[in-house]
Amino acid sequence: MSKPLFDNILTRNPLVVTFVFITLCLLPVMIMRDFSPDNELRYLQIADEAIENGNVFAFTLDGENYADKPPLYLWIVMLCKLLLGKHSMLLLSLFSLIPAFVIIAVMDRWSALEKVTDRIAVAFMMMTSGFFLGLSFFLRMDMLMTMFIVLALRSFWLMYTGSGNLRKQSFLLPIWIFLALFTKGPVGILMPVLVIVCFLLVKRQGREIGKYLGWKTWGILAGLCVLWFAGVYLDGGKDYLENLLIHQTLGRAVNSFYHKAPFWYYFVAIWYIAVPYTFLLIGALVVSLCQRQEESMCGDREVFFSVTVISTLVMLSLFSSKLAIYLIPVMPFMVLLFVEVLRRTGWKKWMSWALAVPVGFIAILAIAVFIGLCFRNSFPALAEFIEPYSFLDSWTLKLALLLILSGMVFSLYYLFSKKSPSVALMFVGASMLLAGYTASSAIPKANDWIGYGNLCKTIPSEAEVATVQIRRPLPMKVYLGRGVTDYQKDFNAFKEAEIDGRKVSDGPLVLVTRTGKIGSDEDLAKFVENNNHWFVGPYCAVSYIPEEDNNPQQLNEL
Repeated sequence: MSKPLFDNILTRNPLVVTFVFITLCLLPVMIMRDFSPDNELRYLQIADEAIENGNVFAFTLDGENYADKPPLYLWIVMLCKLLLGKHSMLLLSLFSLIPAFVIIAVMDRWSALEKVTDRIAVAFMMMTSGFFLGLSFFLRMDMLMTMFIVLALRSFWLMYTGSGNLRKQSFLLPIWIFLALFTKGPVGILMPVLVIVCFLLVKRQGREIGKYLGWKTWGILAGLCVLWFAGVYLDGGKDYLENLLIHQTLGRAVNSFYHKAPFWYYFVAIWYIAVPYTFLLIGALVVSLCQRQEESMCGDREVFFSVTVISTLVMLSLFSSKLAIYLIPVMPFMVLLFVEVLRRTGWKKWMSWALAVPVGFIAILAIAVFIGLCFRNSFPALAEFIEPYSFLDSWTLKLALLLILSGMVFSLYYLFSKKSPSVALMFVGASMLLAGYTASSAIPKANDWIGYGNLCKTIPSEAEVATVQIRRPLPMKVYLGRGVTDYQKDFNAFKEAEIDGRKVSDGPLVLVTRTGKIGSDEDLAKFVENNNHWFVGPYCAVSYIPEEDNNPQQLNEL
């Protein structure tokens, strides 16, 4: 009875079963992982300051205006903090994972695949593409924006094909576009508008652009933007509004002050953001473009997905600010473009090798890492490299490598011996997720390198905190409950400001620096050696408590 019941559930609800499996695999990571300093902790600090200051539309970071991002995602962070009284990695991660599931579900309906194995295989392809998988549990607004972009383009498609409620979709289209804009910024409005225009031009239906992007669409968008900008003006004033509209928008697009890269950057980045399916997806794109002249053979969906990928790539390449992660909105459409090419051509020999090459490479890499971890003492240089990373000694990490190896081997078996590409793709995705689940027990130790949480637990609550040679240390405030003074790379500035003339009554002081930087600064090394210090992951914390009022002779000895 159990097998037919399971088969029935899987047949009727393949995506639900797939999502439950993915959630269970990612759950330990979402519970135990620390917040990363680069972006996640900054968002938490911005939310904390907004709650403290009563801001809703205009935000600050360490007291300075922060107009880099629209408010929607920061509102989510604030709401979670207000509901729980603290920041929860699990709850916040759901606002990356759930949008990923929505994207997969929308694309599943769009692809209209019938076989259960095909639907699950495509879901795994989308979910376990390198950057897409990472953004499914990291705290960033990219996945949320991608969800709104996908919904916007889906609304357009339903209008274009006449398969949806025209009146309903004509309202939803501008709302989805605005929410994408309201989540991340200009890409949220530029990508769907550009794709719609380019697709209609390719189809020689340019006169119908106004049907989808007419007065109604732009009127709703303008009205929502006016409400947003009015809120920004009332909350942050004219300077903040100018920063949001001009400095953060035109500045990043024309002459970026962050993440500046050459035009061809994305044409290289696209090769590694989709690992291990890169060759399949890019190969399908090439096949689709090369056969464009055979118009009758290419369905509208294939044309639409290829236009989406190419137009977005070109648009993003024209911007001055570039990061590989900005390509995430392209990924769902690359996967569905592969599905359309496969539907038209059938599974070709080149597709087998396009999957087999990265799968084989991953299998070889898993074997090499497994042998390295097990026999590291036989290789002194390798043992020395691994020694600081205590979490690499976990047996579960070795088991995870064996799971990946097994999954890749079974994938190759079903690909070549059983001639079942869908099952082969399922083994690739499932083994990656199971390996992540198995290796997650090492996360508590790995958190020393991931974030500041374990480090901040070792710092006395009464101590002032200063940093030298630490990148983005100010969000330590989220853990410490008090500000941090950052002296960047200047130890002498720290010494003059914090040590010279320091009295017992001033209280204890803790300096946090990066262990690897100590040897490059003689004065810093001497300070560490002469005071009580301890190590947490890559960080060194130094406690300084003056025994009596400082005098010049004592200062020279430091």
